[in-house]
Amino acid sequence: MKKFWIAELFVFVVLPFCQPIVAQGKPNVVPLCQPAQEKPTVLPICQPTVVEEKPAASGQAQYRIPVDQLQIYVDGFHNYKKDANLPGDKQHQMRVTHYCVPLSDDLIQCAVYDGNQKSAHLIGLEHIVSDSVYQGLPASEKKYWHPHDGEVDTGMLDLPGMSDDQKQGLLKMIRSTHGKTWHVWDPAKDKVPMGEPKLMWAIAPDKENATTKKAVEQRKKDPSF
Repeated sequence: MKKFWIAELFVFVVLPFCQPIVAQGKPNVVPLCQPAQEKPTVLPICQPTVVEEKPAASGQAQYRIPVDQLQIYVDGFHNYKKDANLPGDKQHQMRVTHYCVPLSDDLIQCAVYDGNQKSAHLIGLEHIVSDSVYQGLPASEKKYWHPHDGEVDTGMLDLPGMSDDQKQGLLKMIRSTHGKTWHVWDPAKDKVPMGEPKLMWAIAPDKENATTKKAVEQRKKDPSF
């Protein structure tokens, strides 16, 4: 993998979405796309649309820096690590959405939801590292990280709404990465998060069950869920 794969991700995927955020009151963001002036009235940040922040009751705008930077939407499927060796029809495979931001040349962090609509639940998180970082981990740590090559090759991993050129470039980068994913909530079973976090895994290409295959085909027609 190229050393600066995260930098390339910004150039080809994130930067095309850049729009200024018009801030009121105290600036609420840090520059992400380009340097900001000392006291800017228009703050540059990667956003698909222009967002006007409303001041809080105190007269100051709330700080939304972390969530406003989650500009990369990755759509995929998870299953439980403990069930990874079971036949596909015995696994609880679920479609999930990832909203991500690169933190460095070798690390991306993502918030994981069970949908892409207003009613979606925040169910977990995933950290993604380059292959070079993964290879340097001790064996005791590697067991928590799943590969992404099978998800990319089968089409289970997708980036809905992105142009084909951008999508293929990013998927090529993702293919050699590894993810560490924890779910804290299964809204299909529980009204609130229950118990301990669950380690999640990638679905093996030969264990994609009928429900997952159907969801993949449905996503091609309508990505909303």
